[in-house]
Amino acid sequence: MTHFDTNITALRRRDPDLADRIEATEPGCRVALERARNGEPTARVGDICIHSPYNPSREAEEWARAQAERFSPTKPLTVVGFGLGHHLRALAGLGFGGTVIEYDLELLRAALEQVDLAGVLDRFALMADVPPDQVRRRHDRLLKGNVASHPASLRTSPATLGTLGPYAEGLALAAEGGLRILVVNPIYGGSLPAAHHCARALRALGHQVIPFESETLAPGIDFGKQFTYNQSRRAFQAGLTQLLSQAVEIRVRETRPDMVLALAQAPLLPDTMRRLEQGGIPTAFWFVEDYRVLTYWRESAPYASYFFGIQKDNFAAELERVGVSRYAYLPTCAAPEVHRPLELTRAERDEFGSPLSFVGAGYYNRQIFFKGLTDYPFRIWGSDWPLISPLSPYLQRQSARIDTETCVRIFNASAVNLNLHSSTTCDGVAPDGDFVNPRTFEIAACGAFQLVDRRSLLPELFGEGDLATFGSLAEARDTIDRHLHDEEARRHVALRGRERVLAEHTYERRMEELVATMVGAFPHVAERVRKRIERRGEIMGNLERHPGLEKLLERMPDRRWFTLRNALEGIVTGEGKLSRAERIFLMLQNVEVLWEKIPE
Repeated sequence: MTHFDTNITALRRRDPDLADRIEATEPGCRVALERARNGEPTARVGDICIHSPYNPSREAEEWARAQAERFSPTKPLTVVGFGLGHHLRALAGLGFGGTVIEYDLELLRAALEQVDLAGVLDRFALMADVPPDQVRRRHDRLLKGNVASHPASLRTSPATLGTLGPYAEGLALAAEGGLRILVVNPIYGGSLPAAHHCARALRALGHQVIPFESETLAPGIDFGKQFTYNQSRRAFQAGLTQLLSQAVEIRVRETRPDMVLALAQAPLLPDTMRRLEQGGIPTAFWFVEDYRVLTYWRESAPYASYFFGIQKDNFAAELERVGVSRYAYLPTCAAPEVHRPLELTRAERDEFGSPLSFVGAGYYNRQIFFKGLTDYPFRIWGSDWPLISPLSPYLQRQSARIDTETCVRIFNASAVNLNLHSSTTCDGVAPDGDFVNPRTFEIAACGAFQLVDRRSLLPELFGEGDLATFGSLAEARDTIDRHLHDEEARRHVALRGRERVLAEHTYERRMEELVATMVGAFPHVAERVRKRIERRGEIMGNLERHPGLEKLLERMPDRRWFTLRNALEGIVTGEGKLSRAERIFLMLQNVEVLWEKIPE
């Protein structure tokens, strides 16, 4: 038998579908096969050598020994990059096993043709069809364990493997906690609650959050409405935004965070982001809006150190046109501490419940679509609905805005929660709908049944049976009819949806992904965090050398980080004798006061 016959037989035992796909792959011109000086097969992709042109086996053994110094072969290892498999043979020879991630089927076919890899394929599973963002989200356990990146593979596949290697390193560092992150809140709007959820999630992950609470100046927006002309109002708002953006810079100089996080509509202007990055403070901008509706991203995105959005390919192409090179898809999510199952009273179920309900603003497509549902016992909650229309009898609270806690009660009390994504251009379901709105995750997190319109990005976020979906009015009506009187079916779907959100779609998971991406993308931040972790380890390992420090640390909010103010708040003067550690912190307070008096 040839190497290929032996290898494809071994692969077929573990993954028949992948074996079929590799067999169907025709050799191409991307991978140039060569012979190394010692006669072993090697290869190039462009001008990058995948293995040594002299002695691939010796190079692979040296690399494998280096991994053995980092990791134990008794635990699964994730290898990023297959190459021709020389390094995997060396790892298998040392007793390692686990998973290999590789996307280039042409390279995989070449490897199976050139090298005996049956032993490797018996010890390592091969993942070749899961996009990188889904690996980060649904298979993150592979990147949270022991990860070894094959350097040449990262260079030959920068858009896939090249993102996973640094991300895994960033994930390991970020998991230690202790980053200082300044969160710039929007002044108002739907992304303001998301900013608060982000801050809570970051704290839960062990990071120090420095809040920049722009919303405290929200009355300034109301003040600006007193101006008569729109031009005057816009000029006033622009001045307020400029003031807040400058204040962000001042706050950064005071606190020296590791990074700045801003959400959509946050008052963070391009010049501010540019100066922050020049000063070594990268900015992460999470645009939790539809880029087709709100287009100010064109001015902001090129100046953010890393831009995150809730849409993928089309948006990425638009961003590339305006010069954005660092973009990552980061979908919306839910906060389980807020969006949760509730035990409602009979009175609450009467007030908030109905067989069919909808919560949201009265966008054009919803006004048209919902006219076809008026024969159901239907309640519509939310603002911006016309009070005189065929839907008027179904509007609750005179079309007033609904707060979060009331939304959660409505979700819990309703048999079928309808979720139709907004559109200003179509009469119902948007045929090109891509992003998934927060409501999808929030209803599911409540353990409530929902019926949501199909979106192109929905299948990679939820599995089959996690949600009920529709693509037309007729299909929506059919699904409503089938589920209204089948409580068990609704309960089963709702339970699966909730389990999916809790496992993959919380703010903690999103912030974990964002921070790991930032740490992996900016080596100077990674080095700063690494040094902080090392210093923390030195301190914790030598507590006996600093009398009183351990007791002082016990009063800190989190041992992974604390500020001088945290330490001083834990020191009670005038009650007993101060420890050496307490005296040192009090002395540092005096140094800080003197420093503030020194002119710039």
